[in-house]
Amino acid sequence: MSTTCPVQDTIAVVKGKFTVEILEAIHNGYNHYGMLKNQIPTINPRILATRIKDLEANGIITREHLPTIPPQIAYHFTDKGLKLLQLVPEIKAWYGDYHEC
Repeated sequence: MSTTCPVQDTIAVVKGKFTVEILEAIHNGYNHYGMLKNQIPTINPRILATRIKDLEANGIITREHLPTIPPQIAYHFTDKGLKLLQLVPEIKAWYGDYHEC
């Protein structure tokens, strides 16, 4: 994914539809697939699965297999993911300041 522009690389990580919503949901404790689906009811299950795989592939979240019956998977932020999450409020603030309706 690496280009010559770190800004473009960063945007590429979060550009997918619902990606920021997924990040915020995991941050708020909704870290199982079903919980994420319930927290973001308008998301298509295929899109949710794709975004989760993308976030894993980019090292933003990790997958934990829980020893439960039935087996469950929980998603957690990596250190890289926590740093990225810190940017979200700043991006929202910028958008609020400069967006013209």
